[in-house]
Formats: sequence, structure tokens, C-alpha cells
Amino acid sequence: MSKLKTYFKYILLLVVLFIFVSIVSKLLIISMYKPKDCTVLFDSPKIEIIDSKATNANGYIYGCITNTTGSTIENKYIKLDCYSEYDNNINTGYAQIFKLEPDESQYFIIKYRCEGTERVEISMSDTAPDYLLNPIDIELTQTQKFALIAGGLIVVYYMPVGYLFGLFPF
Repeated sequence: MSKLKTYFKYILLLVVLFIFVSIVSKLLIISMYKPKDCTVLFDSPKIEIIDSKATNANGYIYGCITNTTGSTIENKYIKLDCYSEYDNNINTGYAQIFKLEPDESQYFIIKYRCEGTERVEISMSDTAPDYLLNPIDIELTQTQKFALIAGGLIVVYYMPVGYLFGLFPF
């Protein structure tokens, strides 16, 4: 019975440690994001930036676009360009506007990952790269599926009895 209590204490300690590390790491990551100014290069349709933050490696822009043109906007893209301190375009992100009637609003978020972003510009585009329009679906062939199953069975067969991948003895 005392062995069971000892195992329970260890499990409880691991759970508490996991929760503590998760909370502290989340707070550290959130504190790394700093506000980032961005420039909108057009007046109509109107874009309101709600939140724009970035770290030294990545960032995001959350905003709302309102159709003030008087006509329906379809199949357009909000384009985000990231520039370095030497005015080199180092990354481009897109958010699709599906269909926006006059005086209608749509929220968008654009996430980008690049180092050394000094300024961000937002513009409109009629097209986006093909990889955004037609995402690649990965399908495994029968041979690849068989190889994955066979590999898994080999790992399970050669795993020492009483060990979970050599980490926890039972």
C-alpha cells in the first residue's frame, strides 16, 4: 500500500510540475510579443487594425475590413508585406476576402514568420500564390502505409519487456 502512495505522489508531482511549466512558458511567450505598427496603403475598403504584435521571429495582425466601396468585393486578398531595415521585402502573407457586400465587415488574421521585420505594409491584391489557393493534400500509397505498420511492429517487437520505449520501467 505504501508503494502505491509513493507512485501516486510521484504522479501528482509530475502533473503539478507540468501545469507549472506550461503556465510559466505561456506567460513568457506572451510577454515577448510587442506592439508593431503597420501601414495601410489604401483608403477604400476601410481596414481597422485591432491588434498587431510581433516578436523578433514572428508576428500577427488581427483586423477588420469594412466594404466602403459601394459595390460587392469578391475573391480579393489582403496582402501583408514585411520589410527589413534596408527596405527588402522579406515575407508576404495573405488573407482572403470571400464575399463582402457594401457596408459589411469581415474579421481577418494574418500570421507571419520572419526575422528582422522593421515595418509592415497592408495592401489589396487580386491574386495570391498557388500554394495558398490549392493546398497540397498528402496521401500515402499502399506501400508507404505498409512500411509504417511494419516499422511500428518492429519497434514494438524489439522493445524490452517492461519498458515503455525505455523511459519508464514497469
